[in-house]
Amino acid sequence: MSFSKYQFFLLSFLNLYIMKHLVHGQNHTLIFSKDGNIRNCSCSSYVPSCCYSSANLMCNCKTIALPKNKTRLSYNSDLTIWFSDTNTLGRLLNFTFVHNLKLSLCGATTLPTEYLAIPGLRYLRVESETIQEQSLTITHCDVKDGLCPEDTSPPFHISYLDTSLFNGLPLLKSYSVENVSSMAEQFPNLPFSSWIFATNRSYIVTLIY
Repeated sequence: MSFSKYQFFLLSFLNLYIMKHLVHGQNHTLIFSKDGNIRNCSCSSYVPSCCYSSANLMCNCKTIALPKNKTRLSYNSDLTIWFSDTNTLGRLLNFTFVHNLKLSLCGATTLPTEYLAIPGLRYLRVESETIQEQSLTITHCDVKDGLCPEDTSPPFHISYLDTSLFNGLPLLKSYSVENVSSMAEQFPNLPFSSWIFATNRSYIVTLIY
């Protein structure tokens, strides 16, 4: 028995509906600062940005302490950070490995120009009271994806985010530099971490502004 056009479109709609709810049902990590406390939350559904009461109700949250010394933090799930100042954001994000990241500036605050290092970043979303949500995809060379030759070591990707972009720039932009052999020589003004660059591999440096 062949499907009619109506049955075909109905089946397509049901498939899209199921896939949408499967995606939104996956846990993601939300971190925010409120009343002097840092809250780390595991959320299985969408929470409106900077809606702290909803996060505490809808997510599994716990209070954590900011690390005194920077450790090698890594997030396999999507990471969302709500922040109101660059100092807290830097301690939460600088040199943290994350593939999918969303940053929301809570409050009408003018931020200085500071650069935060984000290794392994593939997809970024940003928003604030002065800019609507914008997104940026960063292409990575990956042997498994067939994007770089199998007989070479894939380069190490690191992105640097200019925090002043939250002050209302009209369009999120990025610029990548490939075959970087020495961060200290080629980008002396960007933050540097010896444990990130203790390797003979080449680097791809992406500037996000």
